[in-house]
Amino acid sequence: MAAPTREVITLQCGHYSNFVGTHIWNIQESSFCYEPIPGSSPSKQIDHDVLYREGLTITGTPTYTPRLIAWDLKGSLNTLRAEGVLYDVPVQEEDIKWEGDVTLHKGTPPHKNEFLADLDAQDELLYTQASSKEEDQSSQDTDTMETEENPADAAEKKEQKPKKMYYLDESVVVWSDYLYGHMHPKTVSVIREFSHESDVEPFELYTQGKTLMQKPSMEDDLEDRLHFFAEECDHLQGFQVLVDFYNGFSGVGCSLLEYLEDEYSGKGILTVGVAPTTFSRETPAAESHRVINSALAFQKLSSHSSLFLPISASRTLWRKPGPPVGFPHISYNSSLNYHTSAILASSLETMMLPYRTVENPLTVNILSEALSTMGRKIGSLQSSLPFPFQLGNTLASEFNSLDGNVPWRSLTPYTHNPSAVPFAQSVVLRGIPKDKLVVPGKHPTNNLELCKTGSEMLSLYLSGQYPRSLNSALCVYQASKTVAPYPHIFNENVNHEGYLSNETRSQTLGVSSVPMMTSLQSSPTTGHLLAELVKQSQRLDIRKFHGYVEGGLEPDEFKETMDNLQAMSECYTTDMMEAE
Repeated sequence: MAAPTREVITLQCGHYSNFVGTHIWNIQESSFCYEPIPGSSPSKQIDHDVLYREGLTITGTPTYTPRLIAWDLKGSLNTLRAEGVLYDVPVQEEDIKWEGDVTLHKGTPPHKNEFLADLDAQDELLYTQASSKEEDQSSQDTDTMETEENPADAAEKKEQKPKKMYYLDESVVVWSDYLYGHMHPKTVSVIREFSHESDVEPFELYTQGKTLMQKPSMEDDLEDRLHFFAEECDHLQGFQVLVDFYNGFSGVGCSLLEYLEDEYSGKGILTVGVAPTTFSRETPAAESHRVINSALAFQKLSSHSSLFLPISASRTLWRKPGPPVGFPHISYNSSLNYHTSAILASSLETMMLPYRTVENPLTVNILSEALSTMGRKIGSLQSSLPFPFQLGNTLASEFNSLDGNVPWRSLTPYTHNPSAVPFAQSVVLRGIPKDKLVVPGKHPTNNLELCKTGSEMLSLYLSGQYPRSLNSALCVYQASKTVAPYPHIFNENVNHEGYLSNETRSQTLGVSSVPMMTSLQSSPTTGHLLAELVKQSQRLDIRKFHGYVEGGLEPDEFKETMDNLQAMSECYTTDMMEAE
């Protein structure tokens, strides 16, 4: 029996967080089925109402938008209107108090890439069709059932039409350049005190973010947006928060979590700290700022969250980011945020499925508590993108072929040890249909082939691989969508459905979806991450960084932060780590 929907509110703090978040919303929007055809797909497994909300415009048009608040700096939206286009919201003009002569300079409107231009054309077409349909219905009294096209025939025609391929690598500058869906007017909050990619006053200090959030206008704006989404929830279970932990948004994120902890006590808070593989500022001062921001953020974000998860497509971070994480069946440009954020987003969107399923969902609190025992409030994320499923094989045979190895790569820096045994883990496998579990009619030759469901088979595999770990297994048959505007990063041996094939995929055919496997872990390797952060932080004398001192950060407070991080790293110590 399906449980009542327990809603989650999403917060995104920072430009790279919004890069990741945009891909997450695109993936989910592309998986919506607005006109289901009976018998054409398996029963619904994912409850999109957990993260999405229904609404009505002032004209009565229904909307379905993310329950989301996203913060970014002035100049970061490009063609996107902060108030969106779904609702007739008046544009708020800046109050300019000037009594002298005014000269009008007309600027060139931002250019829309091919993908956004096609979206506008599609929206215009849908609006025209809806208007025509209303006129036809008002002027005709005939039975429309006799003239309507059969839904199955319409779906077949739609399926036969080839999908357009978009190549956006050179045209994506900001996250709104590939945003597929529409946002609610309460979603986007622009911080006008700082400009995006400013060289004059860069927003790169933790204390800048903390000071900003102390302004009454910022607090009022937060309360207004948050209460709007929270008050319409029937069973609010908590929040999922994405934060740029390496710049000024680290201070914004910490202030937000303090507010959530005070105002929504008892609600689960899953915080994901994100970082790109390359940074726009590579000066020695900027490198030191990233270390200081991260140290302060890791301590505060983990303290005020149910679970804190730092991720990046870079194997190492901070002063000199290391090589990008390699995946066997994808080739991506690690210097493009558009590419790296897609990898993180696909992994996060899959990892979050345990509290978004229709039947027997967990809650953010339950998931976090299982992974944060013994003071271990910082997790790590492993991902297999795509899960290596050979066309024509079965899941049982694929598990057997792993032969004790794991198919995933770590997306948490400094935790790349495939032989490490996690204390606990939540593993999600998706995109393997029921008819691909075992060979139908074949006599079972091992315990895996005796399993009746994907979750049962995954659980059996994990218990054999990690007999001493606390394992949670979930199998969802719906694959992870990778249609436009997802970047073209999959190798040619990955076919249209995301399976590995001996035949080369045509360059004119994209990958529409992929099977995936993720593991959200509490692992001993997280101790290495914290030890490295403490090591780099201890090399810095905070008194020499005047921006932090002037922003109210005391040297004793920074020393206490490092002591807390050191104590936290010791929570992950095991005999195995000491022997390494």
